[in-house]
Amino acid sequence: MKGKFYLILVLLVLTVNGVFAQRQETLAKFIITDATMNGVDVTPTLLSNKAYTVFYTSDNDGLIYMANVWPKSNSQSYGPMYSIENQKKRETYETYEADIFYFNWRYINTYDNKKGTAKVQVIKIYKPQGVAFTVKIIPENLDITIYKGYMEGTIDFSDY
Repeated sequence: MKGKFYLILVLLVLTVNGVFAQRQETLAKFIITDATMNGVDVTPTLLSNKAYTVFYTSDNDGLIYMANVWPKSNSQSYGPMYSIENQKKRETYETYEADIFYFNWRYINTYDNKKGTAKVQVIKIYKPQGVAFTVKIIPENLDITIYKGYMEGTIDFSDY
C-alpha cells in the first residue's frame, strides 16, 4: 500500500515544491484556463476569480488533498483524496504521453459549508510546451464540472 502511495505521489508531483499554507506542502498547482459546469461555459467566472486546483499534503498525516481555490472570492472546496488509481499512457505518433488518475474526493465548500464525496479524474498531458491538464469532478448530484489548463511552472515559452 505504501509503495502504491509513493508511486502515485511521485507521478503527481513532478513540480517544484512550495508552501501552500502553514504545515501544508504544495505538490502541484494547476492554473484553470477553461471551465464548464454541466456543459455550460463558466470560464469568465473562473478567470476573474483567478481560480486554480492544487494538490497538497498536510501535517504529515500521509494523505493527499485536493482544493479548488477561488482567491478573489476568498473561497475553496477542499478535502482528502482516497481510493487512488492511476494509469500511464505512452506517447505515440498520434498522442502525447499522459498520466491519468482516478480517485474519490471527500470535500467541504467554504462558501456554503456543504460536505460531500465526488468521483474525480485528473489527466496530465505532457506536451512540448508544458504540462496540460483536465480535471473532471462528479459529486453525488451527478453534476459534471470540467477544468482545463496548465500545470504551474511547466510552460516552455522558448518555442514562441
